[in-house]
Amino acid sequence: MSLETTDRNEKWTGKQIIILIGLWLAFLISFITRLVWATLMPVVNSAMHLSVAQGNDYVTAFYIGYTLTVLPGGMLADKIGYRKMVILTVIGNVLAMTLMVFMQGYWSGLLFRFILGLVSGPDLSACMGVISEWFTDKQRATATGIFTTCTSFGLTVVNLYAPTVAQKYGWRAAMFVTALIPLLVLGFVVFALRGTPPYKIAKTNSRIEPNANQESSLTMLKKAFSNRNVLLLALTGLCATGAKWGVTNWANLFIVKSLGFSTVTAGKAMAFFGITSVVSMVLAGYISDHSKMSRHLLSAIFMAIFTPTIIGFALSPKGNLAMLYFWAGALGVGAFMFSSLTNTLSVEVAPPDLRGTVVGFVNVFNQAGSFLAPILLGSILTATKSYVTSFLIISIFPLVGFLALLFIKENKRY
Repeated sequence: MSLETTDRNEKWTGKQIIILIGLWLAFLISFITRLVWATLMPVVNSAMHLSVAQGNDYVTAFYIGYTLTVLPGGMLADKIGYRKMVILTVIGNVLAMTLMVFMQGYWSGLLFRFILGLVSGPDLSACMGVISEWFTDKQRATATGIFTTCTSFGLTVVNLYAPTVAQKYGWRAAMFVTALIPLLVLGFVVFALRGTPPYKIAKTNSRIEPNANQESSLTMLKKAFSNRNVLLLALTGLCATGAKWGVTNWANLFIVKSLGFSTVTAGKAMAFFGITSVVSMVLAGYISDHSKMSRHLLSAIFMAIFTPTIIGFALSPKGNLAMLYFWAGALGVGAFMFSSLTNTLSVEVAPPDLRGTVVGFVNVFNQAGSFLAPILLGSILTATKSYVTSFLIISIFPLVGFLALLFIKENKRY
């Protein structure tokens, strides 16, 4: 059983800050390595004589590999310890990106991107497991909110260096720099995650690894599948995370094709979207940690914001720049504010020794939604010929997540 405290006034220690920086960097490099291909794809396609479709295959290859190891990676993290798994994912990113430097054609590059996905799959489960062991239940949501900001920051970092390096020294140099980043981060991550977590699960068998889970994989899966709260979070992730990335992937095109703005203006509006999403994730975590309201109800409230922001964004008047920025910013809040709390809930409703398994299980549904929703939205757009209609249909999905969150029972976490 983990040690928990409900002291609302407890301040963070210096060690907790170092832990969070280490996790933030570890997860940041995971996003840098996965996103760098999209940034360099035009250059590499030209140099390697790849078609646009073949270049897009590399994106798909990563996510296939990632999805395959999300759940087993979480289960392995429960067995060997979250700290070890975080370090292994960073090492895996170094090796996989190094391989990308030496890709010689379509098939070798496709294989290396698939490997990168495989080694990245356990990252979220492992990082959330570390957060659960180092932060109390009244610090955890704030820590998670800060931790998840690296997802948006990763795209900024990639675009700051990769195109410039590729232009001056070639795309292989840009890949090499991308491999060097996790190598540099590795030392700090190993240093930052040292020490005995104050809220880790106590093991009855002192002869085994203190953080290890000795249950069989089948038993671990059965315990996760039979947990009602976990299933509700999985449903929430499928619908709400899917809607988030579905709308995000089509937003730029909607702004240009339907609202009549330039590509540059669309990019600026979505940059503002990114800023509000980062602020909202941190704010949501802080509010939750300092509120008397239960985590699942507060999550549901934040989730309820998502649907009206999609509708408002879809109905933005053409050519009105002020309203574009308003609804793009509002959409950033609606699409991301709930994420801090649903990620936190995924470790809090889990059996204490299966946090990695549960986060991995929920993340499978998150990834399924992220993959399927953009396809669904595109299909609806093809059928209706209307961006507005497509967004209005997608806006229904967060309501399913809202209802699912209402039925979570936090007083029965495991």
